[in-house]
Amino acid sequence: MIGPGHWATGISVRCDSRGGWGAHVDFYDEGHGDDDPGRGRISTEGTLRTRYFVGGSGQVDALTVAIDTVKADAEKLGIVWRDPTVYYEGGGESQGYPPPEGWENLVNRHAARLGWRSCYRQDTT
Repeated sequence: MIGPGHWATGISVRCDSRGGWGAHVDFYDEGHGDDDPGRGRISTEGTLRTRYFVGGSGQVDALTVAIDTVKADAEKLGIVWRDPTVYYEGGGESQGYPPPEGWENLVNRHAARLGWRSCYRQDTT
């Protein structure tokens, strides 16, 4: 277990060119600008991610599986959520992983499914 004091603000997702989904969570300890090497207090952070893009196959919603797997593993490690949401990597501007059409609503639906806040403007058309 990573232990108490490690937190994250949500899960980031990305889509590959074949429609597979990856997810990751960046987590941090309580330290922030207060490292004291003489006392052995050094702030740490980490990333937990799916190893591969998850593809869908009829009965499997790849994005749900990717998000839920990373969320469950983060919680097993003792990471707590602080005002969490689901993000699209790079805010949808990632050159390597352009988002699919309607990505804002898709990501917001997953945040709502988890009981988390939405972070993208809702499409009202």
